[in-house]
Amino acid sequence: MRAATGTLGQVVDSLDFDAMAAAGIDDPRTRAGLIEYLVGLGFTIDEMAQAEGHGRLFGLAGDALLWSGPQVYTLRTAADSIGVALAEVEHGWAMLGLTVADPDTPALSQADVDGLATWVAMRTDLGNDAADGFLRVLGANVARLAEAISSMIRAARPNMWLGHTGDELTTAQAYRAAAEFIPRIGAMIDAVHRHHIVSSRTFIEGVVRGPSASVVCGVGFADLSGFTALTQTLTPAELSAMLTEFGATVSDVVHADGGRVVKLLGDAVMWVSSNPERLAQAALDLVDHPRAREVGLQVRAGLGYGEILAINGDYFGNAVNLAARLVGAAAPGQILAAAEVYEQLPQWPAVVQEPLQLKGFDAPVIAYELGRAGG
Repeated sequence: MRAATGTLGQVVDSLDFDAMAAAGIDDPRTRAGLIEYLVGLGFTIDEMAQAEGHGRLFGLAGDALLWSGPQVYTLRTAADSIGVALAEVEHGWAMLGLTVADPDTPALSQADVDGLATWVAMRTDLGNDAADGFLRVLGANVARLAEAISSMIRAARPNMWLGHTGDELTTAQAYRAAAEFIPRIGAMIDAVHRHHIVSSRTFIEGVVRGPSASVVCGVGFADLSGFTALTQTLTPAELSAMLTEFGATVSDVVHADGGRVVKLLGDAVMWVSSNPERLAQAALDLVDHPRAREVGLQVRAGLGYGEILAINGDYFGNAVNLAARLVGAAAPGQILAAAEVYEQLPQWPAVVQEPLQLKGFDAPVIAYELGRAGG
């Protein structure tokens, strides 16, 4: 059996239950299977006692893989290490959506401090507003990734729940197996992020007019008609499968037509395209997509075009607002395009609609129902 290291660094040739009990581990003999498993992974009595103090001895094997390193820095010592005021580090940590009990509680690893130092350098080189906006986007989107990972694992690994297994060792082993994906997912995120940086650069180079945050491009919104009614008839599993299928369809279609997905909002999507033709083609392919029809979904879309502001991973401006209102006014299976889109597509079949009174627009809006080019 692998030796366990005690609180004073001594090597224990066998499981020293008395030392473990003295360290604060409750009833170690009865939990010998769990403790032997943890010792086999190399955990010390100190580490096990600390986990027991938080009521998570069964979670120690998995929890250890979630952190980016030993939590040896407080917010105060992190600030000292970076060379900035404590208030600045507290501000940055909060913008990431993270909390610490107080500035003197060890909660940050060296990797955390390095990340905050990168943000401080970005503030110096790129400006406070831009760097702070990025940090908020990072926090919000990584939080969403964490939720996606958590929901995926919850559904696939019921043995991770102690209330389900009633056995600490079984839960510890299941949790460890799931947590082993976390470092690999981190590497995956880095690789995918680099590809998206290149893709974003390529897209932006085709729509910018100069060194500014403004771009000239098409923007589209699409959603599932009757989604609210569907949620009342589908089981959670069926609803999950439907939303997953919709998201996959959106990504496939928009990317195939040269666009970029800005965000998925449950049953809705926002995307941008470099020109009106690609924008309209993506909308038509979404509305007519066979997978949507197979499951009885009806998609509708609203399209705008013009100069818009690209900032913090999102897009803002009149064309965005108009496209968002047009999708709400569209009938199931219908694509409503703003006049600015229609004017750029002289060869596309379109039917002018009665003037629309849209929220946020003082004057009635003229929109066009698009058909398929050549159809």
